[in-house]
Amino acid sequence: MNISIQNISKFLFPSLVLIFAFCYLTNEALYRTLITEDSIVEWLSFLFLILSGFSSSVLAYRIKNRNNYFHWFFILFAGFCILAGFEEISWGQRVFGVETTEFFQKHSDQKEINLHNTFQGTVGIKTKHIALLVMFVYGVILPLLAKKRYDFIWLKERFLIIPPGFLVPGFLFATILMLDFQTGYEEEIGELFFSICFLLLIQWNHSVFFSKNAFGLIKHEEIQTLSVAHKRSA
Repeated sequence: MNISIQNISKFLFPSLVLIFAFCYLTNEALYRTLITEDSIVEWLSFLFLILSGFSSSVLAYRIKNRNNYFHWFFILFAGFCILAGFEEISWGQRVFGVETTEFFQKHSDQKEINLHNTFQGTVGIKTKHIALLVMFVYGVILPLLAKKRYDFIWLKERFLIIPPGFLVPGFLFATILMLDFQTGYEEEIGELFFSICFLLLIQWNHSVFFSKNAFGLIKHEEIQTLSVAHKRSA
């Protein structure tokens, strides 16, 4: 299963980059249509985020059944993905024709009912820049350091799940696209790439957990040791 997930990642992200680049070079009007709000790209991001959230919650439940504890990362990751998914479509505002209330008219920089645009309008910091930096560290820097045999004791003790190395290209493409180099809407493609990375990350952890009773960087023999340490410190 891991091999198939690696193969998917190996070919999927370069293929998507080539497809979008070809579309931009040959039919820019179509390209812009694909990456605008309420387009297929945005709805695919929503779909992958919701699937990631659901899959992560299932994994957290199965870890609880097997090892008798709730893994905080998969629970929080599930909540994050579901929240991000509905934020992506502004909680269905345009789908259901909901008018923007006075509060969001005043504070949201795009006059939409969602948290990230309200944060941007209030604080003046683009959430895409925060996401870019966080995801670059999480999806590119940490996996590369792990590949160089860094032990990450501090992270292991806190059961933080780091993406496998084969997802680094996907996260890297996504962070570059978040810079909006061409039309100003490339962040939509970046968000799509992130959502795909999240789903592949969770599916990979499903596979590792059921084949080796491990996950992320944490090996089977380390799970019991860390679990005991957590119980003693609780």
